[in-house]
Amino acid sequence: MTTNKSDSFKIDESSLKNDLENHTEVFVLDKLEEILNNDEQFNEICTCHNCLLDITSYTLNRVPAKYISSPQGSLQAKLIEFEQQVNVDIISVLTRAIKIISKNPRHDK
Repeated sequence: MTTNKSDSFKIDESSLKNDLENHTEVFVLDKLEEILNNDEQFNEICTCHNCLLDITSYTLNRVPAKYISSPQGSLQAKLIEFEQQVNVDIISVLTRAIKIISKNPRHDK
């Protein structure tokens, strides 16, 4: 279906945002949970909402985003997550983020 642009064009940002997903975000959150549950060196770190947001933000700002807009895009993104180098890079940045944020939390210790 083609929609013709009229003289006055306004993007429906809300609708577009609802239909976009950063697959890297999903992958990072899954890996963060996995690392925090399975890596004994991180047993004592703070997992409050602010610290988890900071760890996730730090990581996502340092790895490439992979936005998808369709179920086919989701399948392609899932294939990408199995690429060894992408996996290693995200885990490396995520581990560094956990260490940095745990030493410098945004709240009182």
